[in-house]
Amino acid sequence: MVTTVEAVLAAALQAGYLNMSEVRRMMARAGSMPDDPTRLTRMRAGIWHELLARHGADHGLGIMLALNAGTHDFGVMGELVSHCDSLLDAYRIIGRYSRLLHPDIDIRATRQAGRIEIHYTLLRADQRTASGVLAAGQLWALTLLARLPRTMLGLDIAPLRMDVACPLPQPGPWQMAECVLGCPIRFGQKSYRLVFDRAALERRQRLETRPARFFLEELARRMLAEVPAQSDLSARVAESLHARLPSGQVSIGDVAGDLGVSSRTLQRRLAEDKNSFRDILDRVRRHEAERLLRTGQHTKNEISFLLGYAEQSVFAHARHRWAKSAPTG
Repeated sequence: MVTTVEAVLAAALQAGYLNMSEVRRMMARAGSMPDDPTRLTRMRAGIWHELLARHGADHGLGIMLALNAGTHDFGVMGELVSHCDSLLDAYRIIGRYSRLLHPDIDIRATRQAGRIEIHYTLLRADQRTASGVLAAGQLWALTLLARLPRTMLGLDIAPLRMDVACPLPQPGPWQMAECVLGCPIRFGQKSYRLVFDRAALERRQRLETRPARFFLEELARRMLAEVPAQSDLSARVAESLHARLPSGQVSIGDVAGDLGVSSRTLQRRLAEDKNSFRDILDRVRRHEAERLLRTGQHTKNEISFLLGYAEQSVFAHARHRWAKSAPTG
C-alpha cells in the first residue's frame, strides 16, 4: 500500500526538495517504524518538520508539494478514483477508504443549495506537533483533493473556491496554486473545504461503470481490513476528560478543542462508533470516583470537586445510579 509518507517524499523528490539518497534514508526510517497508528502519525509529522526546517519554508510548502504529486503516487486509491463515473463518486470513494492514506482523517461531501462542499477534517491533532507542520499537512491534502478532477479524471472542472483554516503563508512558489487549480484560496477560514458547483460534481462522466472498478474496490476493502485499527477516539476523549475533571471544564466543546475537531464532528464520529460523549464522561467519572473512594484519603466533598461536579448532591445522585446499574451475583 502506498502511504502518505511515500507520496510526500515522491513529490519532494519531483520538486527538487530532496535527492534520491535522502528519500531512501527517510523511507528506510519509515519502514522501520512499528505498525502503530500513533507512531506513524509522528513519523509523518517528523518528515514535514524536516522538510520545512531544511528549506526554511513555512506551511505553504504543503501546497507546493501537492502540485508536484502524481496520480501514480497513490497506488490502488489513485487507480480506484480514476475509475469513478462522476466527480462526486470519486470524492465519496476517497472518504470511504481514506484510512488507506491516513488513519485520522475524515473526508465527506455535503450538499448545499446549488453547490457541494468537500470537507477535510483532521480528527486527531497531536498537541506536540508544531502548528506549521499540521498546516503543511492539511494544505497538502486539500490541494490534492482540489487537483483531483483534472489529474485523476481528466475533467476540466475546478472548485469555486478552496477554504483553509490556517493563516496566509509567506510569499513563495505556492502562489502559483490559484492559477493551477483555477480557483481562489481563502486563508483564515473556519475549516478546510472545497466548494464546487453541484451540477458539475454530480454529472456522470461515463454511461457504464468500468469492469476494473469492482476489482479495485474489492482490493481496497481487503487492504482496509489490514490497516491497523484507527486510534481509539473514545479512549482519547476519555483521556482528555480525565485531565479536565478537576477544572469542571468537561463540555463536548472543551474536549473537541483538545482533539482539534469541531463539536459536531466529535459527536458524529462517536455515534458512528455507537458511543456518546455523555456515556464516556459518565464512565470516566465513575472509574475515578471508585479509585478515589478506595484510597480512603478524600472526603465526599473533595471527591465531588475532583470529579468536576458543581454540587455534592449531584455526585450523590450519580453514585446511587451507578450502584443500581452495578452487576449482581
